[in-house]
Amino acid sequence: MKVLLALLVLGILVVALFLRSYVPFWNWACARQRAVKRWVVREVRRRRHNLALRHAAPLLAEAEDVLPRAAADRVPPGRSLTPEWVVRWWYAAQISVPLSVLMFALIAVFVWNAEVLFAARPQAANSEQAVPNPWRSLVEPVFALPGAVQAWEGPADAFEGLRSVLVVLVAAFLVPLAVRITAVISQRPEQRERKAQLRKRREKYANDYWRCWPVVVLVLAAVECAREYKQLDTAAPGGDVPRVSLRAVERVLWQAPRTRRGKARVHQERVTKVHIARVVGALRAAEAQQDSDPKEALQDLTVMLLTIAERYAEGKVSQLLDEDQIGDAEQVIHREHLRVVAVGGAVVLIMTGAALAGLPEAALTALLPVAVLVAVMLLYRVKGPTPSQLTDLVIPR
Repeated sequence: MKVLLALLVLGILVVALFLRSYVPFWNWACARQRAVKRWVVREVRRRRHNLALRHAAPLLAEAEDVLPRAAADRVPPGRSLTPEWVVRWWYAAQISVPLSVLMFALIAVFVWNAEVLFAARPQAANSEQAVPNPWRSLVEPVFALPGAVQAWEGPADAFEGLRSVLVVLVAAFLVPLAVRITAVISQRPEQRERKAQLRKRREKYANDYWRCWPVVVLVLAAVECAREYKQLDTAAPGGDVPRVSLRAVERVLWQAPRTRRGKARVHQERVTKVHIARVVGALRAAEAQQDSDPKEALQDLTVMLLTIAERYAEGKVSQLLDEDQIGDAEQVIHREHLRVVAVGGAVVLIMTGAALAGLPEAALTALLPVAVLVAVMLLYRVKGPTPSQLTDLVIPR
């Protein structure tokens, strides 16, 4: 039995080697593999696209129902990219959300077991081997440099110093030369074509989950404004006035240059930040008019939000609104960094006070997440999309 099994394995290996060396069969096998791969990729993309359309359909259907009445043809013409970007966000969320959950679980497991992973193991009593200190090996040459300079004696040490200076001068000459040669070579037609293909590939596999999220938030806010505008016609006199909050919109607007365009030069970033500050000021001015003239305020907010969403999708982060829409609105100062510092300082003060009060270690461990949550809630005031807005993505009101 063992001999037959060995002969069978040997025969399979011989046939596999023969087929591997037989060029027509190998070409046919590679072609079939590529065809199967294309079919699988095409089928997966088709199913993901259908699922994205099914999830985005409720929000888009309600937008088509309530937005035309509130906007009243006041939205500047564009390329109508907003519905497409909502679908793109759902398409990317099918991969990004499970990966984010998995990453969060891995980080939680890592933090939970950090003490076991990084705890210093006690050294055996009979061990005489000294453990080298990596920080000392890095710091000692720096502190020894002045002594080495003072101990120069004779021409040999001087020549060693001149060699170092010569190496620096040669590098200062060769590095710009290499940069210029590379810049010239990159302008060749084949290099330009290769760079264009790489750029298309990066754009193809870009993370639309973060890039398209501002459009989703803007559409949610616009639909909420249009919904309140529609309800004002049927509301009884003396009823509650609408209360549409744009906190989530302001947050995505401050991050719009980073999510849509990426990094840019300093002067370009400065112009974009000034424009976004004015746009946020215009939104706040329109939001404040909900008490005095709610219908006009809701209509203005709907038009502005839809315009911003379309301009963002087109990549015009420095022209989200026209000058006549912004008017004389004041710039809003972005204090996000100050809030982060305030949260960190509040948490440190709370934990320090608890430690000085003599709380046990178990109580301090339980107090840390509570302190972080309380500080974030007090300083950010529930910053981000509300649960009702997230529910509207799937089930509209």
